[in-house]
Amino acid sequence: MKDKNKVLDYKKYTFAYFPGNSLFHKLNPISKIIFLIFLTIITFIIKSLLFLTLLLFIIILLTFFSSISLKNFLRKTRFIILILIFSVFLNLFFNAIPSDQDIVLFYLFNLDFLPIRRLAVYYALRALLIVLTLYSSTIIFSNTTSAKDFVYSLMKLRIPYKYCFSFMVGIKYIPSIEQEAKTISLAQRARGFGLEKANTIKKAYRLISERLMSTLVSILRKGHTTSISMENRCFGLYKKRTNITEIKYKLLDIVFICFCTFWFVLITLYLFKILPIPQFPSLYQIYLNLF
Repeated sequence: MKDKNKVLDYKKYTFAYFPGNSLFHKLNPISKIIFLIFLTIITFIIKSLLFLTLLLFIIILLTFFSSISLKNFLRKTRFIILILIFSVFLNLFFNAIPSDQDIVLFYLFNLDFLPIRRLAVYYALRALLIVLTLYSSTIIFSNTTSAKDFVYSLMKLRIPYKYCFSFMVGIKYIPSIEQEAKTISLAQRARGFGLEKANTIKKAYRLISERLMSTLVSILRKGHTTSISMENRCFGLYKKRTNITEIKYKLLDIVFICFCTFWFVLITLYLFKILPIPQFPSLYQIYLNLF
């Protein structure tokens, strides 16, 4: 019962690993890294907003196959979604340079000095879809990959273990920072100084600055304790290290890598118009047909 509660606590954090039996939990971490590399390249190559939306929908479906519920996924992405929505409104007004080649879709509030231009809408929505896709894929990787297994898999690639363990420490501090921020937030509320009291700009600035400084000091103390512990254990004294755990490639990893490679090559050929397949229509064409 204690272990179960511990797992549920880890699910509260955005980038914390929690055990499971899903497909992504069973894969080798390097296999998932290859998937992320292919996904990142495809995401930046795609120009069609409809294609990006379809890709984002597929990634969201993969989160459900990774034992991440819809409620948990929305909780993990609510902050980034709010930021992206705000950035979309800013990009609509500040990301388009007026030119004769650009097209004004409509005027906001029927005012002639507030035009909404086609390129501004396109780049704003494209940035939103790219960030959401990559952010969601990062959640899948971090929630289904143990930092220890990832380090051992990197060491199998002949990467020096000093860099591997430094990377693992950095990954492990991400949920710790989130946990410390929540603890400091609860401590501030217990002292009568929470978000509900920040009704002015000065109070809001004081609240945020104190929370950031307290979190930073706490993380620096933990980092100092970790460095002393590693020095006392003579970490890095020898060039080679013997590991008890060995991460091996399974048949599932080979099948998964071949599957990802096949779709990566296929989509790349499609995007460069090498395959004789009709391209996705643009949203602007759909907009013209509707209006």
